[in-house]
Amino acid sequence: QFLERSAFPNSCYIFAVTTRGGTVFRGFRLIRKLLRSKGKELHSGFIVNMALNDPKLSYFSVPKNEQLLEIHQKALEKIHSILPFIRNNKRYNEDENTGISFTNNKLLNTLLEKFIAFTTLSLSPRVKKYFYANDLCTTCGICKNVCPSGKISQKKEEKPHWQHNIECFLCYACLNFCPSEAVQIYSKIWMKSYTKEKGRYPHPYATVQDLIRQKSGKM
Repeated sequence: QFLERSAFPNSCYIFAVTTRGGTVFRGFRLIRKLLRSKGKELHSGFIVNMALNDPKLSYFSVPKNEQLLEIHQKALEKIHSILPFIRNNKRYNEDENTGISFTNNKLLNTLLEKFIAFTTLSLSPRVKKYFYANDLCTTCGICKNVCPSGKISQKKEEKPHWQHNIECFLCYACLNFCPSEAVQIYSKIWMKSYTKEKGRYPHPYATVQDLIRQKSGKM
């Protein structure tokens, strides 16, 4: 959406830095395609691995402190290695084939990647019942306040409501920043959700107030 809205009229060097939980990322292809439609090109693309924040997955676990320190250190090292390329307008194309694959079958991996991208970008945001708040909800309003798309509405002393007609960015801020872990994801025919059994992973260096300020443009 950002690329579709942007023209980059005076840009002579365009780079993209993406984050991922560790799985293969092929989004640079889409970025290049969108930029070509504007007569521009992607000069460099970089990938930074971060901790997974998706507790609906069966293999999700809350990172331990030593794991977070290791991830953080590697991310800092990667960022420092990126800086000289950007400062000097150098070209760099990250190998999109690196990362964790789903299976050992190349064709099956390709199909799964396309399916997951489709469900994440096209299907999941339009599902009428994706998130909900269970009886642990204290109606504190944090989920509503941190939601960047404004999808969540909430009346005083009532549980939050995820509005069907507003797009969800699937950032999971409402899920991971809920202090009582009341926000859950419904299980679907194509996807079993484990949010009731798993913990939560809010970003260790971001606070609720940070997200609220960012949303209001007052950073």
